[in-house]
Amino acid sequence: MPRFQEKREHSINKLVEVALSLFALKGYEATSIRNIASEAGMSLGLLYNYFKSKDELLEEIFRRGVEDIHASFEQSPEQGGSGIEQHIRQTVKLLKEKKDFWKLLHGIRLQSEVVKQLMAEMQEQTAYIEDRIRQNLIEAGIPFPDLEAKLLFASIDGMANHFLLYPNYPIDDVASLLIMKYKK
Repeated sequence: MPRFQEKREHSINKLVEVALSLFALKGYEATSIRNIASEAGMSLGLLYNYFKSKDELLEEIFRRGVEDIHASFEQSPEQGGSGIEQHIRQTVKLLKEKKDFWKLLHGIRLQSEVVKQLMAEMQEQTAYIEDRIRQNLIEAGIPFPDLEAKLLFASIDGMANHFLLYPNYPIDDVASLLIMKYKK
């Protein structure tokens, strides 16, 4: 990668990291684009070279979260286990690797103005997740896959929230128990 591109990617990542942190700390509405530029140590003009608005920064944050969600469904033959097991294990791995990101993202997801802005995208992602879980349940021969997908999704989401909120949450044990419930 050329040096210019590396520097550009570094600046974009820095802005996303700072914006996410400020949105979670101060709230989306109370955070100005000027606050983000200042905290990132760059000029407002340079920030505008990368993002046209605060909304565009928020969209980039959610886009990165969506990439992680999609990655959690990637199946790997060397990992073994069912699609359900791989999804749960990938989710735990992503949460551990990017705990700060997901903690902050969950925090801004709870801000009503942010949710209103991204409601359509969030509903689309929820439908995608439930559909992928349902497909894995069908492949595993689990009865009532539509309803079971909602239950499993809520269980994984709850497990993630507890992991993000409580420092000593036994996520590996909870994930293992959840996986055992779906083994034949």
